[in-house]
Amino acid sequence: MKQAIQFGAGNIGRGFIGHLLWESGYRIVFVEAYPELVKLLNTRLKYPLRLLEKNGQEKNVTIDNFVVYQTEEKNKISKAIAASSIIFTAVGVKNLPAVAPLVADGIQLRLKENPHPLNILLCENLKDAPQFFKNEVETHLNDEGKKFLQEKVGFVGTVVARMVPVMDKRFGVDDPLFIVAEAYHKLPYDVTAVKGSLPEIAGLKPVQNFQSEVDKKLFIHNLGHATIAYFGYLKGYEYIHQAIADEEIKNLLDEVLKETSSSILRKYPDLDRIEVNEFVEDLKERFFNPLLMDTVYRVGRDPIRKLGEDDRIIGGIALCQSQKVFPDAILKVAGIALIYDYNQDADAVRLQSMIKNEGVKEVVRKACGVDPESDVGEKIIQSYHQFRERFRKL
Repeated sequence: MKQAIQFGAGNIGRGFIGHLLWESGYRIVFVEAYPELVKLLNTRLKYPLRLLEKNGQEKNVTIDNFVVYQTEEKNKISKAIAASSIIFTAVGVKNLPAVAPLVADGIQLRLKENPHPLNILLCENLKDAPQFFKNEVETHLNDEGKKFLQEKVGFVGTVVARMVPVMDKRFGVDDPLFIVAEAYHKLPYDVTAVKGSLPEIAGLKPVQNFQSEVDKKLFIHNLGHATIAYFGYLKGYEYIHQAIADEEIKNLLDEVLKETSSSILRKYPDLDRIEVNEFVEDLKERFFNPLLMDTVYRVGRDPIRKLGEDDRIIGGIALCQSQKVFPDAILKVAGIALIYDYNQDADAVRLQSMIKNEGVKEVVRKACGVDPESDVGEKIIQSYHQFRERFRKL
């Protein structure tokens, strides 16, 4: 029996990894912290998934052939780890330390009962998630377990690019287990981190130069998404597909993606220019998909984090500078993002409070890690004032 473990039965766990595993004929063991969700899934033993194609078509599938363990069921989880072919996580970075002892217990049992290589694919939004999680797991192992970990357990980074919007009644289905996701089917992973080999699973894409894939996700996909969300919010749109249809927003998006894609091609000269350009065009088509009904609020949430010096916006500026590309469009996006004041987003409220109490220059210094007196800092602040005055949001 082919069996795989998915830690986290949320949107990515059920809406992406669960789908790939089901499609590949695996029995899925979901491990989930929330008792209500565990009970509901184990009662129904199936859940509906709607896949949205970028051409406007949709496909409904029913995911079954799974069991769900609550995180307190440690013995069952350990036995599943000992017997499974592969593990995935999609629990959120802050929850990885809580998952680590469960994985460690399973590894201790596996080295006795089934000492074959095991790979853990981390579908988490953290650059160093594999090393972080490996360190966490290792602290819970004895010497024999640590040796097995080093020799036979792979901690493998992935790039999750399937968009899974927040569920609500706008999709016309009143079912707490219902998931909507775009049909995008690729899960790139760092093949150099694999121990042994991975089992055959639909959608998995081995990548040798994994950092280039990470940069494409962060500085093309994520930065492009943020551009649409923050400018779209400023212009009064609710959904991403509405915002990108606005000519001014689309033009800014095109300039942003031109700056970052050209920088990535300079940084990684071995990349195929045609493939990168096709990636950009495909991404824009996906953003246009009206069936997703993805809101600017979901995509724009946590603006302070997204304005951090290593994240998509300021990091995108640094990428361009490192490759001698002037980031004129991204500088505009940084100023626009500083205006984001959606009152249902605690991070946006805190951002505006910081600007009000300390001034935008200090926020650029502290939150963005940029000297406000530098050329980049001055241009970000200039963009902030220009767009704030134009839209009178503050």
